[in-house]
Amino acid sequence: MADINQVIDKAKELAQTASEKSQEYYQISKCKFEIAQLKMKIEKNYNAIGKKVYDVKKAGEELPDFAAEMEEIDLLKADIEEQKDIISSIKNTIRCNSCGADVSEDDPFCPKCGASMK
Repeated sequence: MADINQVIDKAKELAQTASEKSQEYYQISKCKFEIAQLKMKIEKNYNAIGKKVYDVKKAGEELPDFAAEMEEIDLLKADIEEQKDIISSIKNTIRCNSCGADVSEDDPFCPKCGASMK
């Protein structure tokens, strides 16, 4: 009976691990989807600025101040960085300061760009 109990315990352990990995994958996918949505909003803001510039120049007027639009883009970019930090946290990695790649906490150098991680 000890062998059957060991098999059952191992099956439970594997099921728990699979459940945890599934949850991690779901959270990472959710963050990546949010990043894609934020990038689309940034692109929409860039396009709106471009259209305003075109319309104003076409009318021969002076360019307006785009501070509000630029601030919105900066906020969206900050939100993207937060989502990337969440992904790194889930993966138990750190982000390279040079290229932004996920790097194992044990790696002395970034495998993508070679920057020192210390």
